[in-house]
Amino acid sequence: MPTGLDVLQWVTGFGGALLVAGAAYYKQSLSFSGMLAAVVMGTLYFGAGNAFWFGILLLFFISSSLLSKLHHENKAELEATYDKTGRRDAGQVFANGGLGMLLVLLNAIYPLELWGFLFIGVMATVTSDTWATEIGTLAKKPPRSVLTGRMLPPGTSGGVSLPGTLAAAAGGALIGLASWLLRAASGMPEHS
Repeated sequence: MPTGLDVLQWVTGFGGALLVAGAAYYKQSLSFSGMLAAVVMGTLYFGAGNAFWFGILLLFFISSSLLSKLHHENKAELEATYDKTGRRDAGQVFANGGLGMLLVLLNAIYPLELWGFLFIGVMATVTSDTWATEIGTLAKKPPRSVLTGRMLPPGTSGGVSLPGTLAAAAGGALIGLASWLLRAASGMPEHS
């Protein structure tokens, strides 16, 4: 039977997720389906996890949303040529946070330090990918194919640029640093 603290954690998770997702919907960073998915996801991250899990998700989401608004007027034409847009739907929310959510649930069911480390890797990866796309599409030079080296139109999958690559490294480093700080703040062990 859940204790009062358990219920409070789930209610806090729901309230925090609703607040953040509602603000993102209002700012047009999320579609309605994206907002609903973010509320479910945020509630699970905090309710089944703690501030470590939720904080990393929040850092990914806020930083990526802010970057998607950076020079948005320059990206509008590009967004017409590829599927992802600045306003994320439920599919995009679950694509970026779904594997992390599975790790949170696995940790709640069968606690292992490994789940936390896998989670850090997953979130560093999705942050790197998102940051690379958001910054890379603003590069002055067109990207080059990672496979052939040929120039590609901006926004093409498999295209890399120096600004996008540097953004990817920065996004991954930010998640790594934040994970270290949040693990310490949450009282999680550094390693066994």
